[in-house]
Amino acid sequence: MSSISDTVPVSKDWKGWIVFMVLAFVWGGSFILIKKGLIHFSPVEVGSLRIALSAIAFVPIFIISRVKFPKGKVLMVTLIVLTGNGITAFLFALAETRLGSAVTGVLNSLTPIFALLIGIFFFGIQFKKHYGIGLLLGCLGIAVLMIGEKDWKVSSYVLFVVLATLCYGLSANLVKRYCQDIHPIALTTVGFFSLGCISLIILWMTGAYEKMAYAETWKVSMSSLIVLALICTVFANILFYWLIQRTSAIFGSAIAYAIPCMALVWGSVDGEIISWYQFAGFGFIIIAIYTLRRN
Repeated sequence: MSSISDTVPVSKDWKGWIVFMVLAFVWGGSFILIKKGLIHFSPVEVGSLRIALSAIAFVPIFIISRVKFPKGKVLMVTLIVLTGNGITAFLFALAETRLGSAVTGVLNSLTPIFALLIGIFFFGIQFKKHYGIGLLLGCLGIAVLMIGEKDWKVSSYVLFVVLATLCYGLSANLVKRYCQDIHPIALTTVGFFSLGCISLIILWMTGAYEKMAYAETWKVSMSSLIVLALICTVFANILFYWLIQRTSAIFGSAIAYAIPCMALVWGSVDGEIISWYQFAGFGFIIIAIYTLRRN
């Protein structure tokens, strides 16, 4: 099994960088989709729908791909998907009942910090000088973005995002340490199938199925949640686990530094104006990503 710190040299890993940018762009728009899903559904229903739809989509992908799943790792894979997707789906939905999508995107950048700290304290990652430099630059970029974010509000709901990023950091380290030999499609399918069965029951208990009978729900919330599940969850998670297996948990989690920048791009398409604060924050974040990616 590969060591958790194994990486591909940055000068030769152009595939890793392409996947990194695609994931940043896709996940940058996920916060807006969550917000639209909350128009007709509760936070619990949004989280359950995201997981259930993803589970349904993963099954045919798994069958068609014909990838193998190693025996004896169902519980570990379920834990990985639970911490990386299950719990976080509900936490982000709860957070966005009070916080704006841009603010949530900025807070999501705490993920690589937790990934590094968890890796050092629990997974034997050796602390290197450039890790600290990269994290400091990333935090500086986040701070600049927060200064330029006009709708920033100090709220207890921030804690939901902090807890979600902690879960992301744990999941990334678990993938790198215990699931190097599992194909990303098998990894995501088995985990989501376990959580999907529970989500379907939650949707029945909350009465979400009745809301789906209305055309207005499909025009806004359901269409947004379908895109959120298929693109931002199914497609993106397969790429993300592949990226972690190819590189490291720290670099994979460093994508959270680029997500706020992509969230700003999505916002500009929607008519928002990007300030110089945001351009400066983007610069610090790009440098932080490169620093963290070094061997």
